[in-house]
Amino acid sequence: MNSNKLSVLSLNCWGLNIVSKKRRFRLCAIADAISNTDYDIVALQELWMPEDFEYLKQQTQSLLPYAKLYYSGALGSGLAILSRFPIVSTSYSRYTLAGRPLKIFHGDFYVGKGFASACIDHPDIGIIEVFNTHLHAGYGDETEYEGHRLSETWELARRLRASAAQGRQVIVFGDFNSVPTSHNYQLLKLHAYMTDSWMQANQQQRQNNAIDSDDMIQYEGITCNSPLNSWSKNKAGLGDRLDYIFYRMTPQLQCIHSNVAMTEYIPGTQMSYSDHFAVHSTFAVHPHATTAQQQCHDLSHPANTNLDPRMLRQMRDIFKRDQQDTQRTANMLLVLFVVALVLVIFIYAVLVALPTTLRQHYDGNLVILLVTLLGGICVILMAAFATVCLIVGFVFGRTEQRALRQFVADADTLLNAIQRRKEQSSPHENDSLLPLDTE
Repeated sequence: MNSNKLSVLSLNCWGLNIVSKKRRFRLCAIADAISNTDYDIVALQELWMPEDFEYLKQQTQSLLPYAKLYYSGALGSGLAILSRFPIVSTSYSRYTLAGRPLKIFHGDFYVGKGFASACIDHPDIGIIEVFNTHLHAGYGDETEYEGHRLSETWELARRLRASAAQGRQVIVFGDFNSVPTSHNYQLLKLHAYMTDSWMQANQQQRQNNAIDSDDMIQYEGITCNSPLNSWSKNKAGLGDRLDYIFYRMTPQLQCIHSNVAMTEYIPGTQMSYSDHFAVHSTFAVHPHATTAQQQCHDLSHPANTNLDPRMLRQMRDIFKRDQQDTQRTANMLLVLFVVALVLVIFIYAVLVALPTTLRQHYDGNLVILLVTLLGGICVILMAAFATVCLIVGFVFGRTEQRALRQFVADADTLLNAIQRRKEQSSPHENDSLLPLDTE
């Protein structure tokens, strides 16, 4: 361990039970790989199975003695943080919007997605608040959950600002399911004032003519859907950059190196560790540097932001669009509820009247029994369907609509605050606001 450096790693482990291929073997290999490397902090996503966490914790205990698995939802958050230094406080904040209950095979709603926090007591620079998250996946149609991911990033950015305003060092790990051109990425950079560690360390060596898979990893930071990954080698394209390590750049903490890691196959196999590559960053630690108190003060004012009003309006429009889509879906489910309810009443009425009619034409009771049995099954199924439509359409539908409406209101409030601050500020005061992150 080098006391003047801080080495950190983020990895989506692809640890879904049953669904993930060779899960147990790969997770054991991941644990062995981490235990043989000198990391100070490791953040993992999609670590769903408790036995996988326990094995990883056991294997890395000598290097990373402090380990926390975060619990949420019906299936767990899948998030874990391991540290060389003492973890003195932990918390988990669930996102307001994270999936829909009828999207059973997507699963995001049932795992209770949110962000994990751990306050780590570093011996030289004090408290480092580490965040770990996994935003909602895209599932093909990139606009279907765009509002959910944006709302998740909005809530995360607000928490990051609050942590930084307390004067803490802040590092954010995760699978953000967002490319660098997305609103989510810009929100973290321009509103939460986070620095993309990989971009900062590799900006000078990036090449505009990177055309093969190796170049895309080295020069563009590709972490997912790469042809060089055994689990995505048949996918079209050169991959996506979805995994990041952001941090609050301060005089005490400066990124000096960052790379895409764990791109090699598991030793002795033709198998990648996960369907994502890892991100590794190294920070220089300067314990005696002067703290930027003015930056903390600026972050404490909600209207201090580098977000362009035009971009903020675009984000607000995404919330509005999703609100309208949600309302249409909820209305459709409520219509289906009414139809199902009418059918239940109709079938029940038929079951009451039919036996008398059938007895006039049939001597036996077999036909009556079969008709009654089938009708009863139909009533039960339609009643269950009607109940689901009512609960999801009314309860969840209204909840999602109002949550999106609140995000629209929050965006409008920030827009108005920015406008008032702009009108009240002199040009000299405008120059004193936090500078844009020059990566």
